[in-house]
Amino acid sequence: MFGDIIDFGTCCDRKDLMEFLYQIFHNDFVLNRCYMAGRIYIDPKSHEKKDGKEEIFWHIVTRKNRGKRELDPPRAMRIKWVKNIILNHNHSEIKLFYYLEDNGKIRLYLWAYNYDFVVILQKLGNSSSYLVTSFYIDNQKKRDRFQKKFEDYTSKIDTRLDNCEWF
Repeated sequence: MFGDIIDFGTCCDRKDLMEFLYQIFHNDFVLNRCYMAGRIYIDPKSHEKKDGKEEIFWHIVTRKNRGKRELDPPRAMRIKWVKNIILNHNHSEIKLFYYLEDNGKIRLYLWAYNYDFVVILQKLGNSSSYLVTSFYIDNQKKRDRFQKKFEDYTSKIDTRLDNCEWF
């Protein structure tokens, strides 16, 4: 349902890897608009670029390491999953929940829990949002943290999230 995991050994030459990954992102979010629930536009924020590519692209294929973003293979190999998870947000394999971040923003988490992958969205207005990031969950501590966030949301513990749903 989520799509193939890209095999970096066979997909392309290592030096062309970022261009290969960018073409997938560009096709999924720039050339072809993506709408969640048929009405919430996922804005690729093409006006915010770094090294000629949307800044959001870098957040879904790299990971911060000692202040510098570096290719994160488990994350990048699943780039095809990002749009599929958004489009299939109501699938039984996805735990959908809202979470109030430390910065005061409420974000929507789409967690493919059996596959240890999450997509995070931020609302921009009534009918648009943007990708904050997506990543592979690589340890039990993070898994447990996401499970707690999901349970807190579904049990309505945090009243600040009352009526925060986008759709």
